[in-house]
Amino acid sequence: MHYKRHAKEVVGRFKRMLEPEQVDSISEEHFEELETLIAAALGVVDSQCKHEIAQKVALLAKGLKHEAEHVDTHYLEDMDLTGILKDD
Repeated sequence: MHYKRHAKEVVGRFKRMLEPEQVDSISEEHFEELETLIAAALGVVDSQCKHEIAQKVALLAKGLKHEAEHVDTHYLEDMDLTGILKDD
């Protein structure tokens, strides 16, 4: 993700919302600090979202594994599995 680029865009939009004298009263260093803070916040939010998604995927995988371990074998009784299940 391009946090720095997005942060720059947000600060640019913020500057356009201000009156010219307001922009002039804020140093470029302060705008750069604002960009850094925004980029860091975006990174934290992105990381938290990915962590939550990873937890959900792990729970889903665990549930699927549990279901796979308890396959209802009565469906397989009438099937001819010759050649499909090989002894190694």
